[in-house]
Amino acid sequence: MLSILIPCYNEEINIFRNTYKLISWANSKSYKVEINLINNASTDSTLEILEKLESNPNVHIFNENKKGKGYAVKTGLMNCNFRNILILDADLSTGIEQFSDDWLNLDSKLLLGSRAIGNELRTPLFRKISGKVLNFLIRKIFDLNIKDTQCGFKFISSNKTSKIAENISIGGFMYDLDLILFSKKENLKIVEFPVVYKFDKNSSVSMFKDPFLMLFDLFRLKIKYNIKQN
Repeated sequence: MLSILIPCYNEEINIFRNTYKLISWANSKSYKVEINLINNASTDSTLEILEKLESNPNVHIFNENKKGKGYAVKTGLMNCNFRNILILDADLSTGIEQFSDDWLNLDSKLLLGSRAIGNELRTPLFRKISGKVLNFLIRKIFDLNIKDTQCGFKFISSNKTSKIAENISIGGFMYDLDLILFSKKENLKIVEFPVVYKFDKNSSVSMFKDPFLMLFDLFRLKIKYNIKQN
């Protein structure tokens, strides 16, 4: 059994088509799959589209009015019915075909899709450089041997999902690091695996204000996890 979790902020362009891709994929499986879509304070027609998709019995819609991907993911994790959870971006920049059925047999693991050890297509150079700088800071500050904490493709197999979700306090894009650090604290084994990532020009990440918010959240997490510099 598998829960697919997708945070949705202003995804009217992608969400209908991509949800049906996931429904088709789920129907091809011998195990039960639920698709949980979390509307995150969208200002376009995303919510109206999601409500139409809810007619499918395997699709569940939730609302999170606090704007921020971390808040949406937290709401999604709190409402998943299964212990195996796949987190995807709404644009399917890393596609569902990169999920392995063998993962359903795992336990107490957090798998991180990694563009750094995989393949990244069409991403603007400035975003690549910004990502590498951010990762350098994360590795330096938190002493993590992880090359890509921020890819949206993540898989959790654990009975501690609710506890992990309750302890996510970062509402923005740095929720990923919060999830990783708390999972590590709870003794989940964290493994990176290569993915193919296709950049979507409609990404909701702002390269002007979001990097500053991410830096602020880094210091919040440093305090939260009592990270001391050597």
